[in-house]
Amino acid sequence: MPLIVDHEPKLPLIETICHFGDYQHVPRFNSTIIGALEHNKAARITKVTAHFGPQDPAYEQALLTHHRHAELHDYPVLDLQSKIIDDLWNKPAYLLSLVLGELRKSEGHRVEWLFWFDRDTVILNPCIPLHIFLPPRDDIHIVISNDWNGLNNGVFGLRVNEWSARLLSTILGYRELRPDEELRFTEQSAMEKVLQDSRFKQGAAYYPQRWFNAYEAEEEKDYAVKGSDLLVHFAGVGDRLKKIANWIEKADSEPEVWSVDYRSTSLPQEVFEFWNQWSAS
Repeated sequence: MPLIVDHEPKLPLIETICHFGDYQHVPRFNSTIIGALEHNKAARITKVTAHFGPQDPAYEQALLTHHRHAELHDYPVLDLQSKIIDDLWNKPAYLLSLVLGELRKSEGHRVEWLFWFDRDTVILNPCIPLHIFLPPRDDIHIVISNDWNGLNNGVFGLRVNEWSARLLSTILGYRELRPDEELRFTEQSAMEKVLQDSRFKQGAAYYPQRWFNAYEAEEEKDYAVKGSDLLVHFAGVGDRLKKIANWIEKADSEPEVWSVDYRSTSLPQEVFEFWNQWSAS
C-alpha cells in the first residue's frame, strides 16, 4: 500500500462529524495549550494492526472504526493478514519490517511514526488526532502505557528510526538469547524487559492508560474509558466479541458524547501538563 505524504486533516469532514461542545464543562479550548500540541501536526503517521487467525464480524467492525478514524485524518492503515513467524511475535516482526523498509527511503519520504493498535480495540472518538500524543522531545522514541499487569503494548506509538530498529530486533531475539527466562505475556513481556534495559529506558514515555488504551470498567478507575476518549481496548476479557459489538453500537448511537472535537475535551490540558512535568523532572 502506498504511504500518504500529505497528512493535513480534512477540515470540512472533521467539522461535520466532530461535535464542538462544552464537554464536562471544559472551556471551548485554550488556544495556548492547543498551539503547544500542534508541534507535530504535520508528522507522517501510519496506523498498523494485524488480523489473522479466527475471524469474526466484530473484529471486522472494530477494524472499520480504525479506518474511519484514519480517513478523517488522512492516515494510511497497514494490516498484517498472514503470519510472518509464530503467534504474538508477529507484532514486533511486522513492525521491524516496516521500520527497516522506511529507513531505506530518503528521510523526507519516510513515515515518521507508526501507531500500533491490537484488533480488539475500538475507536470511540475519531475526532482525536494521533499527533497530539507525539512527544515534544527528540529523545523519546516510544509512547506506551502500563496496566495492572505491567506494560500493555496493545496500543503504542513508535518513532521510525534506528533506535526503534534496535529495540524491535532485541525484542525478537529475547527468547532465543534467554530461553530459560519466563515471558508470561510472550512478546509483550519481552518488550517490557527490553524497555527496562539501560540502552532503551530513556527513550520511552509511559502515558496515562486512559489516553489511548482505556479499558471498560464498572467502577471509576483511572484507566476506565469515559465519554470522548479515543478508544476502548478489550485486553484479556471474556465475552470480548459481544463487548466489541456493544461498544461500537454505543458510540454510534451517542455521537454527541463520543465524537467530540478533541479541543473541547480535557485531553489537551492533560497532555500539556504531562510534558510540562516531564521537563521539570
